[in-house]
Amino acid sequence: MYKIMIYLENDYIDECLDLIGAANINSSKKQECEIYGVGLNINKEKCKDKLDYLISINDEILEYDIMSISNCIKDITKKYEFDAILINANDTGRMIAPRIAMALKTGIVADVTELEIENDELIMIRPAFDGKIMAGITCEKGKVIISSIRPGIFKSSDLNLKNTKTINYSSEKKETQKLKLISSTKKSQSEDIRESEFLISFGGGVKSDFEKIYKLASLCGAKVSASRRAVDNRYAKRSIQVGQSGKVVSPKVYIALGIYGAIQHIEGLKDVDTIISVNIDSKSAICSLSDIVVHGDAIEFVEKLTQKIIDENHLDNNR
Repeated sequence: MYKIMIYLENDYIDECLDLIGAANINSSKKQECEIYGVGLNINKEKCKDKLDYLISINDEILEYDIMSISNCIKDITKKYEFDAILINANDTGRMIAPRIAMALKTGIVADVTELEIENDELIMIRPAFDGKIMAGITCEKGKVIISSIRPGIFKSSDLNLKNTKTINYSSEKKETQKLKLISSTKKSQSEDIRESEFLISFGGGVKSDFEKIYKLASLCGAKVSASRRAVDNRYAKRSIQVGQSGKVVSPKVYIALGIYGAIQHIEGLKDVDTIISVNIDSKSAICSLSDIVVHGDAIEFVEKLTQKIIDENHLDNNR
């Protein structure tokens, strides 16, 4: 029996469960496979019918006590003999994954963006050399496969329903809690560009008039995103960056304003239905991937489209 473990976090439970899609690729050549979800006091209803087993850790561990969580997962892995461990490459996952790898004396492939099976062997693909190349990495046979996977890459939709069995786990060796919660502040919820079906994104080719882009997005019911170059130039916040060092997005419509389309940016686009590029350079890399290419100034395009929408709305209101 091939066993795969997915690390779960209540605050990001949907993103974590999307790793089931990665687990299915991992086990596609295996005759039998079981998928386990492991996490602290996990919401059981969210995981119902999606996992074979849900292991809920009941120890009094704080959710940010990375060392204790890692030790607990290490003990669970040794008990259940997992063949592979998949963890989201978010802030918490990037701290937990290497600690588990060290404890289990195995390697880790970080920030995986794609999985492939070749000759019955799993190949984990990730950017290397600052995104200039994509490296395919395999794991030594007999070792536990550990990988942190970029959120938004895989989806858990349209999966076969499972009869999820819940296991309540408590450590045999109780550790003294080394961290103490003094105070906490609830983080304000901000809109996530990964949830938008319509994105208007701008790059380094746009250096001013950003308010016009936000106005257009508001009229279209879209959200605004940006390339790394726009973020590095401080034209946009990193929270709305698309790309390898930003977020992976899957909108139905993606309008790219003044974006060249380097591989680092393209890697952030996953299963986009329609890409519309607006660029004064029709030979920009993203143009070759676009369904529609507008050769011209990005802001001029924004102004004309905005006016067109306003005029259409005015006509509709007067009918």
